[in-house]
Amino acid sequence: MKTDNTSSEHSAFELKGSVLTVMVLHVREVDPDLLSSQLRKKINQARAFFKNAPVIIDLKGLDEERQAAVDILSLAYTIRGLGLVPVGVRGDEADIEMRAHQAGLGVLPAARAEKAVAIPEEKKPVEQEPPQKSPKKPPQKEEAPPAPSPPPGPGISPAVETAADQEAPVVATRVITHPIRSGQQIVAPHGDLVILSSVNAGAEVLAAGNIHVYGTLRGRALAGTGGNTSARIFSLQCNPELVAVAGEYVVNEMLDKRFLNQSVIISLEENGLRFKAIGTFTPYA
Repeated sequence: MKTDNTSSEHSAFELKGSVLTVMVLHVREVDPDLLSSQLRKKINQARAFFKNAPVIIDLKGLDEERQAAVDILSLAYTIRGLGLVPVGVRGDEADIEMRAHQAGLGVLPAARAEKAVAIPEEKKPVEQEPPQKSPKKPPQKEEAPPAPSPPPGPGISPAVETAADQEAPVVATRVITHPIRSGQQIVAPHGDLVILSSVNAGAEVLAAGNIHVYGTLRGRALAGTGGNTSARIFSLQCNPELVAVAGEYVVNEMLDKRFLNQSVIISLEENGLRFKAIGTFTPYA
């Protein structure tokens, strides 16, 4: 007789939540020809950057009537034809869910609002009256100095309490000692990122500050992600898919061949990214 062994079977899948970097296409016009031509022109400037990139179609910038006029199925087809991968739609039009499903897309909630930081009101200066001369007082006897306060008893001293109230300092520099494989993304959100190895094709490294790659840079490197225009990228052997500083980027097809496989420093200047070759080096990994 055959027994049921399903209880001992291994799970075939596992679902986990994750935070991923996804491009968002904010639609401002409903004219499909205008939208398609401008989108094609933009993508042709950096095909390697946009290749197979997931995209969310955001219609929240349009009123409900104009959202209803957007042909989501046709727009998704156009986006796929340009090498991108549409994955979902944002909007608040009544039939948005049905139309998105017809195009094979999911419906996503509105993006989380950015946290507003309350700016404290500027304190007005207090008007002070000019000091008045007070009559002279007769000299007084010098008072004895106050007695020293007794030493604190057992317990936590004020200095320790102050230190405990302070938050732990944020580590600004992140150091990675292993190669960054294809499909991996490494982020240094508060400062510099140091890679003591190579960044392979298909991998991505991002930093609020500088990026140092003490190996071959073949993937994507984005420095100054918070808008730090003084950030730089240092690479011992530079042959990247894409490099960017504070939003200004260059893809491999646009890179001057003189800098390929050279040791370079990449910085941001008025006319775009500046590449400075500092020599030649062949990393061990």
